[in-house]
Amino acid sequence: MSNGSEPVVDLASNSRYELMRSKHVTVPLSVPRKLRWCGYIALLAALIGPVVATLPTAVRADHFAGNPTTTPLGAAAVVLIGVVAVAIAAAGLTAVAVSVERTPDPPESRLWLLIGAEDAFSGIGFITGALGVLSGGIILASGHWGPDAVDRLIASGIDPYLVFDAVPATPRLTAIGALLVGIGSIASSVVVERRRE
Repeated sequence: MSNGSEPVVDLASNSRYELMRSKHVTVPLSVPRKLRWCGYIALLAALIGPVVATLPTAVRADHFAGNPTTTPLGAAAVVLIGVVAVAIAAAGLTAVAVSVERTPDPPESRLWLLIGAEDAFSGIGFITGALGVLSGGIILASGHWGPDAVDRLIASGIDPYLVFDAVPATPRLTAIGALLVGIGSIASSVVVERRRE
């Protein structure tokens, strides 16, 4: 009996791939839903631009010589790594969906390859991507808790506004990239879902 949250699925109408993935995939969400979640993670990362732009004046004066949104920061590089991971996951999940659409009943070896690829790309997006976005974003947002919070972080060995010139990851650049990845992931989820119908 259905609880009303998920539609009843007619097993006879599903492809062999869909039946096998429902039993063996690690993250039991549909590919369009996984793509949407990749988009949500990327859009969350896009908030670092406004978060850094609205830092309190005291934090800006203590830790920045110029505009904080155009300063290459180590924590912004961490967020950018998360965004790149989400972009890789979205591209990979889209490729899996296109491959399944072209061959809904693949041979056994290809079936397991697609299930493994879906799991791998899900892990890249949901673990590496989310971890980079959340950890870097929280570190960048620490200035909103006041200068004392930033000083406590620095005393414990974490400099939230460490200038990191090796990777030109400014909060502005990272936010723009994250916005593009987020919109692309959500658009891809819509296209994949429409093609499945």
